[in-house]
Amino acid sequence: MEFSSGKSFRRFLQAAVAMLLLSGMPAWAQLLPESGPEPGSESSEPLIETEDSEIPADQQIRARISGIFEHLEGLSAVTVTVDEGVVVLGGSVDDQESKERAEALADRVAGAVVVVNDISRDRTVGKRLQSAARGFLVYLQDLLVSAPLLLLALAFVGLALLLARAAGRAEGLYERISGNWFVRDLVRQVLQLAIILVGVIVSLQLLDATAVLGSVVGALGILGLAIGFATRDTVENYIASILLSIRQPFRHEEYIRIDDIEGKVLRLTPRATVLMSLEGNHVRVPNAKVFKATITNFTRNPLRRFEFSVGVDTGIELTGPTELALATLRSIPGVLVSPPPTCLIDALGDSSIVLVTRGWMDQREDDFLKVRSEAMRRVKEAFDDAGIVMPEPIYNVNLRRSQAPEASVRIPQGQPPAAGIEHDTARDDSLEHQMRAEKVTTVEADLLDPDAPTE
Repeated sequence: MEFSSGKSFRRFLQAAVAMLLLSGMPAWAQLLPESGPEPGSESSEPLIETEDSEIPADQQIRARISGIFEHLEGLSAVTVTVDEGVVVLGGSVDDQESKERAEALADRVAGAVVVVNDISRDRTVGKRLQSAARGFLVYLQDLLVSAPLLLLALAFVGLALLLARAAGRAEGLYERISGNWFVRDLVRQVLQLAIILVGVIVSLQLLDATAVLGSVVGALGILGLAIGFATRDTVENYIASILLSIRQPFRHEEYIRIDDIEGKVLRLTPRATVLMSLEGNHVRVPNAKVFKATITNFTRNPLRRFEFSVGVDTGIELTGPTELALATLRSIPGVLVSPPPTCLIDALGDSSIVLVTRGWMDQREDDFLKVRSEAMRRVKEAFDDAGIVMPEPIYNVNLRRSQAPEASVRIPQGQPPAAGIEHDTARDDSLEHQMRAEKVTTVEADLLDPDAPTE
């Protein structure tokens, strides 16, 4: 005999022990305590009592179970046989759920010692089609009954969409929040999404389907976490774009250095900072790198210092060359008098003494590279005219002791040093003209706002 569950098997053993006790076992065996059910083994569902309060006869058990099955859809074809409290279920049902349901109901009837489930599933095409048709009709009836609530839920969703669309057009509200269009657009999208979510939640509450929402939210949370790990660089770049648009660390046409990348700022997009190098090349730097990088802005302060090194002979007295270099720098157009230029000794080499010459210029009036080039040319010519030797690295081998001749510096009198052809040091705007022409032909979004505060 096959038993459908452990619980039924235990009931069968208890009934067998009771029958042995009643059939004349020794008196001492009847003094043993009755075996009760194990804790937690009995079902929490109440038993279905029959009409007789005593142990019902097999006929009563069979009539009770058959009466229950006749009133339940899908179980009317189940046959019931009872012998000494052992219930055998037969016949056929449409699905596994009905089979398990019949066994559970029969097991709850009082007097049923054990239930043997011999019900088979009807797998014929006709029966399956009938079952599917009945299920579809039930679903359709439920849909028709809940049609008013469904229409009301759809109305709430439609109203939420209309409100979200109206909220997206409230430009005055977003302009009060921020002057940056990128931040305004982000706030607009978040507000619209929040309104739509509220409408969906209210609609699901009307349909009593909040459990579906919880499952969807949980699945979306896991999916969002996976997508976040997969697109971590993209998310980091997007957040950096928002912060850079708020901070505004540079302006258009400013000459900056991002780590080891130099160029003039062309635009700040939601993905990258676009620079134009001095060679006219476009350089796109991801905003995540820009946000974490060390940014050097050469344009924010209009005054900029240039410097270059020059070597002189080790045997020369150094006061003359330094004064000559300073006098030359003061005579160059574009070199500022205040702050004054300087000429300092930087290193004592084997064959030369290195002088570092520095001067200041105004980037609003003159070009940095031109002024530096002109200063180097003027100092070189002044040193040549004065007879100051700028030696190459040469090693001298002295075979006998001799007295080195004392070098002298000849500074021309009556005219400024290195007088001659004047060279242009005016500011070079050719790159700025190219950048402005490029902006006219490009429609890419730009997050830089000239009216926004800067760091």
